[in-house]
Amino acid sequence: MVSHATAAAFHGLWDKWPHLIDVTVPVEAGRKLNGIRCRRCRYPEPEEIEVRGGVAVTTVARTLVDLAGIVGLPTLRKLVGRAAIRKRLDLDAVYLAMHNAKGRRGLKALELALAPYRTKDGKVPDVRSDFETLVLPELVDMGLPRPSCNAPLRIEGERFLIDFLWEKAQVIVETDGRETHETPNAFQSDRRRDQFLAAAGYRVLRVTWKQIQGERDAVLRRICLALKG
Repeated sequence: MVSHATAAAFHGLWDKWPHLIDVTVPVEAGRKLNGIRCRRCRYPEPEEIEVRGGVAVTTVARTLVDLAGIVGLPTLRKLVGRAAIRKRLDLDAVYLAMHNAKGRRGLKALELALAPYRTKDGKVPDVRSDFETLVLPELVDMGLPRPSCNAPLRIEGERFLIDFLWEKAQVIVETDGRETHETPNAFQSDRRRDQFLAAAGYRVLRVTWKQIQGERDAVLRRICLALKG
């Protein structure tokens, strides 16, 4: 059963394939094979297995549980975020896999990584980029009201998709990644977009990747002040 880091790469949760192929084996016996790393842990339940392209692999839910005891919280948050971006984060399935894995390492860390994606209506936030999945947990950790993610707004007949929206406070946070917001056309489009939003009474805070890496606390404080103001 392909599992752990190899399963994460298989599901698109990691960018690179590991040097060794991780497999979970049902028995302790067996000889070593070059390039194969055997993971001896509880063998997956039927609901924790799927076949993709003819390959038996642990589900996203089981893969997250397997990796929770191996990787640190930042990496685990990235994996959970990637699952959300790919619309593969089934919270019910993850919690079932966690229940089946009682006593294993990393479950508390996985609980923390899942927290930003638990909502009252049970719908996983509609995050669409690594940048958004980096910012969302920080907002939730600060105790701020949970924003709507990639929320549609229609203003003067035009439709806008908002990265993070607090409708009641009329505050918007846009995450400006370099690859999509630093072109001349994007610059002009962003300015026009901000004019529409400001005219409709919204306060727009734009956050760049460089800012969130270099002055994260200050950026989060400014967002907090905007929400209180």
